[in-house]
Amino acid sequence: LGDSFTEGLDDPRADQSGYLGWADRFAQLLAVQQPGLRYANLAIRGKVLAQVAEEQVPQAIAMGPDLVSLAAGGNDLLKFRSDPDALAQAFDEVVRTLLMAGCQVVIFTGFDPRFPVLRLIRGKVAAYNMHLHAIAGRHGCHVVDLWAMSVLRDPRAWSADRLHLTPDAHRRVALRTC
Repeated sequence: LGDSFTEGLDDPRADQSGYLGWADRFAQLLAVQQPGLRYANLAIRGKVLAQVAEEQVPQAIAMGPDLVSLAAGGNDLLKFRSDPDALAQAFDEVVRTLLMAGCQVVIFTGFDPRFPVLRLIRGKVAAYNMHLHAIAGRHGCHVVDLWAMSVLRDPRAWSADRLHLTPDAHRRVALRTC
């Protein structure tokens, strides 16, 4: 569940029918260990956390998943008046909803926005990530800490827009998620 990070933007499929991204690569890795794995990527670029909660969470729960990945809030933090504390409360609600539905939840932190312009929100992302780690600890969720991934500090991991990962970086995130 989430936005363009999970959708896989800037990581086109070989047949150009959409995007591959870290989530699809992760599902491929899981399918090797669990034949018959069913997988759906419900993420849509540009979505904010409230939209993920309202649109994607009910759709996911209706599918009866064992595992749900949740990477949301980055688009919210790009807004001038965003509040990482309030955003974290909403994120916690989403996690609790998924857990009550019987899903295991994998949480993704925000990455370290070191590039020009984006670095202006670095403090908000750090505060939000602190909350995400606390939420994961409180609810027993697995965390993929994108801030701590050294490969994401390398400009070559990022597409020209500096918002989306390259195919190799998606592969590395998928491997980290395992």
